[in-house]
Amino acid sequence: MTVAPLRFTCLEERKGQRDLLKQLFPRIAEVTWLLAPPLGWRDYPQSEARAWEAYDRRKTPAATGVMRRLKQRLLKWQYNGARRYFEANKACVAVAWNAQAGNRYVFMQAARDAGVKRLFLELGPFPGTLTADPCGVNFVNGLPREIAPYLEWRRTTPSAEPGWRSLAQTIRQRAAAGEVKPSAADVPPLEAPYVFAPLQTPGDSQLRLFGGEHRSVEAFVRALVRASHALPAGWHLRLKEHPTAPGSLAEFITREARGSRVVLDNQTDTFAQVRAARAVVTVNSSVGLEAMGFDKPVIATGQCFWAFDGVAHHAPGDAELAQLFATADTLSFDATARDAFLGFLFEEYYPRLRRPDSPEIDLSAELAKLTLRLDPPAGHPIWARPCKDLSA
Repeated sequence: MTVAPLRFTCLEERKGQRDLLKQLFPRIAEVTWLLAPPLGWRDYPQSEARAWEAYDRRKTPAATGVMRRLKQRLLKWQYNGARRYFEANKACVAVAWNAQAGNRYVFMQAARDAGVKRLFLELGPFPGTLTADPCGVNFVNGLPREIAPYLEWRRTTPSAEPGWRSLAQTIRQRAAAGEVKPSAADVPPLEAPYVFAPLQTPGDSQLRLFGGEHRSVEAFVRALVRASHALPAGWHLRLKEHPTAPGSLAEFITREARGSRVVLDNQTDTFAQVRAARAVVTVNSSVGLEAMGFDKPVIATGQCFWAFDGVAHHAPGDAELAQLFATADTLSFDATARDAFLGFLFEEYYPRLRRPDSPEIDLSAELAKLTLRLDPPAGHPIWARPCKDLSA
């Protein structure tokens, strides 16, 4: 595929990410690396608002008024400097990792406000993949929230075999970290009917920013306990803490679950529990997306890009969650919609670039997937669509 020459302006990242990007990007673009956004003193109309947005989205904003104002002031200066840079370099593509808060956020918002193309990066949920999106990552990515564009893409794109159906054989649980996490004393066998709820890491940005009514693990657990009473007779709700969570909430979960049909199983492998589950429920964890590779009905309670009709169920409040739990034995999905959606994610959206030296991939083809989204042909059902502001 022939594309116009690209120029990337990238914020430096942690060593592992930096080394990967420096291995990949020079193959497709001229690259300028910045240790941090440049500083600028002249404000733009958006400067104050962008700086406060970046500050408020941080995991641990400073508590005191003086420190809070100083950090916001620095973010504003970084926005100003980045904006001035991009106004003078309109042909470049701004690149940053995640960029949902702090200096990365103002860097990428400055590019947007200057009319410069952007590329947001993040680890992909499928083995060996990256997320590379012109609009954002996770919920604020540029993917459509309706099935029609994916069906159109599938209609015009030959299916790769085995495609996304290989996920069930390749997805693995993340290596455990932190303290040993206990389980309930009496865990039902996997053969018993249950809904599985893989919990996210406490403080996860996806919970904080896009969790809806469940912006903490504790809030989600309480909602699950309330809804569990609606499950069909003989069913239970099975929870597992995130393997990489630094501490355990087992005591809290056990206390909240007393007298309910909620059990905690931290010992059984995450995807063994997914495989045996009748359905999976999450706020917006990638395990919900991965569970689709096992042909499971999935429920999301928070904001996520994959919870739309045909693909997954959305239950933003207690009433919706209880209603879905009450019909857990008949939950389903549209197999044609799932195939088109997962096919696009697996074959095009997530390039397999985390291990570029692997003999199992065609590196040129994977890099072409990345450049396609920056210079899409007119009428492409996915990439030709403009970004929408979903961050509010």
